[in-house]
Amino acid sequence: MTVARRKAAHAQRGKAELNPHDALVLLTAEHNEIDKLAREFERLRKAADPVDKGKAALRLCHALERYAAIKHEVFYPAADAVLTGEDKELLGKSQVKHDGIQDLIEKVENTSAGEPSFDATVTVLAEQASRLMKQEEEQLFPRLRHSRLDLLGTGERMAARKTELGTAPINRERVRQARKVMGGR
Repeated sequence: MTVARRKAAHAQRGKAELNPHDALVLLTAEHNEIDKLAREFERLRKAADPVDKGKAALRLCHALERYAAIKHEVFYPAADAVLTGEDKELLGKSQVKHDGIQDLIEKVENTSAGEPSFDATVTVLAEQASRLMKQEEEQLFPRLRHSRLDLLGTGERMAARKTELGTAPINRERVRQARKVMGGR
């Protein structure tokens, strides 16, 4: 567990000196949630029927989509405004890797959980997301912690956007996609 993840876990439990609305603490908490969902899928992949496996994969995909929206709409623009040189290049690489993850999410959402390639696609998605999150925590977050980025203001905007995304009305297209993943039920 990285230092950033331990701090985020402590902040969530109210045991740390870090503000829970710090942008980096919020992102690390999202990383922890995504890892938890990936582990849940891995556990269900081996034992569950396609419907349960599909539900777990969709929960992972939706968490990654919400996370990506928050980063692309709030975090990346704020970080881009304060970073320069190599740091800005590292941020650009993260954005490109997020786009690749989005392609895998779309593939998972358009594949039935009963298809042979489904498990492999979700596993690759989880692995790529995990690698990106680890890279950000180890390389990008320390640079941002010591930059001019307003971590509290950015974190508050991110938290507001997360709440907004979490309370959005159900999209009928999403329901159709979920039915497809779960085998047409």
